[in-house]
Amino acid sequence: MKKIILFLAFIFVASNIFAQYDELFISGYVEGYGNNRALELYNPTNAAIDLSGYSVGRFSNGDFAPGLFEGIQLPNDMIEAYGTYTVVIDKRDSLGTGFETPVWNGYQLWDVVIDEVTGDTVFDMNGDPVYGVQYDLNNDNIPFYGNEYHEWLDLQGKADVFLCPVYAVNNAMYFNGNDAVCLISGTTVMNDYSNIIDVIGIIGDDPGTNAGWETADGTWITRDHSLTRKSYVDGGSGLVFAALGDTIVYADWEISYKNDFSGLGWHECDCTINSTEELNQVDFKIFPNPLAGNALTIEAEETIERVVIYNVLGEIVFTSKLNSKAHQTSLNLPDLIGGIYAFSIYFEGDKQSIQKLMIQ
Repeated sequence: MKKIILFLAFIFVASNIFAQYDELFISGYVEGYGNNRALELYNPTNAAIDLSGYSVGRFSNGDFAPGLFEGIQLPNDMIEAYGTYTVVIDKRDSLGTGFETPVWNGYQLWDVVIDEVTGDTVFDMNGDPVYGVQYDLNNDNIPFYGNEYHEWLDLQGKADVFLCPVYAVNNAMYFNGNDAVCLISGTTVMNDYSNIIDVIGIIGDDPGTNAGWETADGTWITRDHSLTRKSYVDGGSGLVFAALGDTIVYADWEISYKNDFSGLGWHECDCTINSTEELNQVDFKIFPNPLAGNALTIEAEETIERVVIYNVLGEIVFTSKLNSKAHQTSLNLPDLIGGIYAFSIYFEGDKQSIQKLMIQ
């Protein structure tokens, strides 16, 4: 069924039946050590988008009133078609502590992990030493720096922009696992929440201090983890609100552990393969459309071999194989519920075209 639904989405986009992919969404999220915090945005459209029309931010600790949204407007940069744009909190002072702890830059000292209580080397389940970033336990646990660069430790290098250097001025990027992180159009949340495009977390729900929202098995996903949207996701969540009984669709995310930045800077989305030219290869007409009865006529420029009709759930509700080798035919459809359907025709040479069919 998933394949059929994805194929139907493919049809709807390519044929302009439903709204085109026309809005950014959050494709990546990092909530890591200290100030290792980032959001990756993705443009699923075939045209560049001006980011200044959008803001990112958070509803903190269960807040939900529109006026309590802590947001920051994105800069006047363009995000290219099918491109990503990574926002990182602006903490780059290597000597910073507390709120100013630096975002990792790849030069953090990487060595064998030592148990701070026993002083012994930590081993994994295979008996091999565990390696990790080394911290100064006597200086607010800031990381030590070495001379060797490790790309996988470099979150600063993933940034397209650094935002929110001063907490007291704007704290939109200071999210922890219990803050609902949002992408909105404009600069403030509208009273009806209609300009909320995407949410990570649940607005109006507070998982608790030093906690995060969880999967069904109790694994945190919004705290001490990095998230990447799965490739079949082609748009934002819209409003996710506790008062409406909403939950996180955690199955839509690839979940990795703390301080994993590897997914930032590129994103795979099925929407990038959609092409009107690939599907609408032969012109045809269907009438009447909208259809009030059962009799439907098709006229095409090439020989019609097969007709398939899908509903919005991706289910096939009608199929017919024609043996007449004709460019025109009439069909007697079954009684279908009123609504929008995808009407797909296959022609000789495995060509295919689709249109929207409205049934009254």
